[in-house]
Amino acid sequence: MAEVPVPSHVAIPRRDGRVAVLLHRSMAVISDDKIEIKAARGTVIIPIIILGTVLVGAGLMAQGWQILPVWALAIILFYCLIAFPVAIMSLISAFIGADVIIDKNKNSATWQQGYLGMGIGTRELVPFQKIAYLEVTIEGDEPIRWHDHTDDLRQFALWLVKKSGKRLKLSQVPVAASDQYDGMDRTLALANAVTALTGAEVHLPEGWELVEIDTDTGEEISPAEH
Repeated sequence: MAEVPVPSHVAIPRRDGRVAVLLHRSMAVISDDKIEIKAARGTVIIPIIILGTVLVGAGLMAQGWQILPVWALAIILFYCLIAFPVAIMSLISAFIGADVIIDKNKNSATWQQGYLGMGIGTRELVPFQKIAYLEVTIEGDEPIRWHDHTDDLRQFALWLVKKSGKRLKLSQVPVAASDQYDGMDRTLALANAVTALTGAEVHLPEGWELVEIDTDTGEEISPAEH
């Protein structure tokens, strides 16, 4: 189990000793010296479907060249040439790639190149000493302009803010309004893990504050009880 503190109700233990926290179409994999924010395993479904269509296309070209017109075979060939490498790269990215890596040993946070980059190449590199703070934001909790009620959804996001003022998104967690505390818990779990590695402080939205909860009873622990 990772030494970085992650609340048990949002932590998913892994067989490699790390823990995962589910986000939006992604997950944070946390250890005591590294955090990887990567696509959830469910994202392999689309690449597998694409590979299936490539196999079907290859079969059509192998068996239907005598009955299909040349223009149809050309379209199928062009599709297979584009779809096959995209699907393979997407599978590799889903299994071993990561969008963001925060490494205590390298003393930096790295944003990888993205979908087709397979985690190869750096889009943004932020040394820990250039981090100003982390910020949690929430959308949907303000009354709608023409109605006296808030949205039915809440969008939590965790941002890394550099000393230059540039903002880089680490995660987002959309939840139903009734589950907003779960959304905040998942976002804060990642924020606290990043803080444990980088030392950066976390800024919360107005109206929210950190409290310690007894996981057995669900009751708030007052400072006097420590």
